[in-house]
Amino acid sequence: MLRQHSLTRWMSRDLTQAAVDFCRNLGLLPIYCECSADHLTRYLFWSHPPGELLEVRSGRSQDVFEKFDAAARSRNSRLLTLHISEGGLYSAVWISADGFEIAKLYLAAHGITTAESHDA
Repeated sequence: MLRQHSLTRWMSRDLTQAAVDFCRNLGLLPIYCECSADHLTRYLFWSHPPGELLEVRSGRSQDVFEKFDAAARSRNSRLLTLHISEGGLYSAVWISADGFEIAKLYLAAHGITTAESHDA
């Protein structure tokens, strides 16, 4: 129940950038995102610790996701969350390695697991 109330409403592609920009101005960044088969996106936002870097990509194909994942890993970022829609769209968040554990606790409080199995 908490998970459903913590996520934003489903938004069309033309609204997502505006929503992320607005929240960024409030000091909030996406820690989780998912994309529906209809290309709608929703987020869970959080106030991240200073100095932690996040990268968010949603609604991507597997090939594009794998390129982003390889680039993030080369920068020593960890895959924090990964959602794969029924239509095969990948939505992922990477975080700098030092922030992984605190982000993991925040996600767990909202009923969301990390992408650790993918990291293995």
